[in-house]
Amino acid sequence: MSNRTRGWPARIGSAGIATIMLALVLPTAALAQSEDEERSPNGFELTGYIGAYLPMAKLADSGDSLAAEFSTKVAFGLELDYWFGNFGIALNGNYSNPNLTLQIIEDDVGFPTSLDLGATDLWMAAANVMWRPLLKGSASIVRPYFGAGPGVVKVMYPKDREFDVEDETRFAISLLGGAQVEINSDWFVRLDVRDYISKFDTEPFAESKTQHDLFISIGVGYAFH
Repeated sequence: MSNRTRGWPARIGSAGIATIMLALVLPTAALAQSEDEERSPNGFELTGYIGAYLPMAKLADSGDSLAAEFSTKVAFGLELDYWFGNFGIALNGNYSNPNLTLQIIEDDVGFPTSLDLGATDLWMAAANVMWRPLLKGSASIVRPYFGAGPGVVKVMYPKDREFDVEDETRFAISLLGGAQVEINSDWFVRLDVRDYISKFDTEPFAESKTQHDLFISIGVGYAFH
């Protein structure tokens, strides 16, 4: 069984855990947030995240002889927002260290050989334009939000004497969405999903391939307004 096949149960499990965490938070938030605790729609918000990094495709595939894949791994994030009513500007960064696995098929053997190169440092950052509805009263306890913007992906690969992959920095498009649960007039919790979409094209892989780097996380934030 390939590493790609073995990775899917872990990815589905990570998404399920994030959903359960939000389900546990919602009842508590609904009790804690009173209708008269409404903050100003303008100001800064700071959020720290923890969750899972889920690569949604093989990292690269050079025909039938060589393929590479990242593993699912714990991820961390930090975001600073400034809101102007419904719209906001967000600067965020994410970090994870997934394992890089190569699958090599030699002509004289005919079946894949897996080679674990070790942990990779994966850094991502983006500047997003965001939108969320302005709600009042009990309806403001849970608010959806969406965003998009330019980003950058920095990959620092592990070094191996037999197989060396060059570090790379590539441009990305960042898409995000989630739900913000108000705890009180200062604190909130977010369930956040974001995708960094980029083109993977580095040595020793011959083909350029669209890469989706997905982060599913839960965050705790503070509003400075």
